[in-house]
Amino acid sequence: MERGKYLKKTGLCFILSMMLVVSLTGCERKVMLRSDRFSEWVEAIGINEYPHLTCYKYLEYDNGLSLTIGYYDSESADEFKTILDNHNTFVTRHPDYFPEDFDIDIGFKEASEYAPLSFSNRTDSDLDKDYGDYIELSQIETEKTHRMRYAYPRNFEKTEIKFEAETIIISIGKGIETAEKAHDWSEDFENFDTIVVMISLEVEAEINVEKALEKIQKANPDAEIYYKTYTKELTKYVPEENSN
Repeated sequence: MERGKYLKKTGLCFILSMMLVVSLTGCERKVMLRSDRFSEWVEAIGINEYPHLTCYKYLEYDNGLSLTIGYYDSESADEFKTILDNHNTFVTRHPDYFPEDFDIDIGFKEASEYAPLSFSNRTDSDLDKDYGDYIELSQIETEKTHRMRYAYPRNFEKTEIKFEAETIIISIGKGIETAEKAHDWSEDFENFDTIVVMISLEVEAEINVEKALEKIQKANPDAEIYYKTYTKELTKYVPEENSN
């Protein structure tokens, strides 16, 4: 009799344990964004209003903040755009809300750890200056703003949604198609006027940089093109026919 009760109790515990495992692995809990320091901004961007979006990672430090939101796909792209637009509207209406030299990074991640699309207001790369792909965007833009003016697309899923950005920064590494196939960035972004092309060392040795830049310029005729390689500093692209 006691053995039967023990087996029944053990079986019940096993079933409850399995139900708990299924509930934890089959559903992702909504993670809300909280901030005592910037609660007004959190409410304004509206991330907590979307049941399927979550604050994947959030970090505040003395002179900046970094926010990563998940998950990005074709169904959630419009919600990510709304959050980004809400941020830009908020800082335009409240220019003194954040400190003057305050860096803000907002990234949209996929189901993996990868963040294929991110935005920033920082005028310098977050990489160490000893790295070859460090860039000083202050050479192009001298005015500091809290708007998400710089876009960093990295093979993100294409949708009908257009994100707003002033400058698009693309990296051309080994095996990346952009080096040989120009992309019309007006398909994915609006109101941009500048494209910065960062070309890795191995790609610089393999391709004709001038031709690659020419293709990007032809696909985006209204944008100014800047580029940086391991052998050149950030330079404005001038087509050969206009260089004389």
